[in-house]
Amino acid sequence: NLRPEIPRCCPSALASIMKRCWDKNPEKRPEMHEVVRMLETIDTSKGGGMIPDDQTPLCFCFMAGRRGP
Repeated sequence: NLRPEIPRCCPSALASIMKRCWDKNPEKRPEMHEVVRMLETIDTSKGGGMIPDDQTPLCFCFMAGRRGP
């Protein structure tokens, strides 16, 4: 029942998808084609809105070759 911690800077839409994929009940987990559709609709500009504009984003989630915290 352990799940990785989702970084604060992770876009809320992406965090929601991850949580759905981790559902304890396999029947509630989305099919891969649904996951792809959900991922394609995420707006990742400006960190997806998770970090207020007046704060410096310290997340590398969407930088090429970098891993998030």
